[in-house]
Amino acid sequence: MAEKEVGIAKLTLRWTTAILSALWAGVHMVLTHAILPNSTATMIYDTFFGFTSALAIIAAVLIIQGIKYSYPLITAFYAIDLALLSETRLGPALFVGKKLPFNYYVDISLALDGILIVLSLVLILVDKRS
Repeated sequence: MAEKEVGIAKLTLRWTTAILSALWAGVHMVLTHAILPNSTATMIYDTFFGFTSALAIIAAVLIIQGIKYSYPLITAFYAIDLALLSETRLGPALFVGKKLPFNYYVDISLALDGILIVLSLVLILVDKRS
């Protein structure tokens, strides 16, 4: 591949990853209005979803800017979210005391987490080769 084509492919990969990260943030922003069984859990989870949405937007900006040292941190962020999301569906969720149900937000989040983990790992590999 010519050098120009490689550059375009890397840019496309970065923008695709950033757009998906922003989409992930949007899905989680909607969840800041979720109502849980008790008011303490609702307040804590609303704050958590807002905070993680902000982190996902920051991740998107870092990816667009091509700040390579942030890619492992971004990968860890999405891997931790995937672990937390899975844990709250397989065991009792913290502050709620029972398993949380699967719904389309969970399905979208699981898919985006997996895709974003893979894409951020690809970003790491591509940048190490260049």
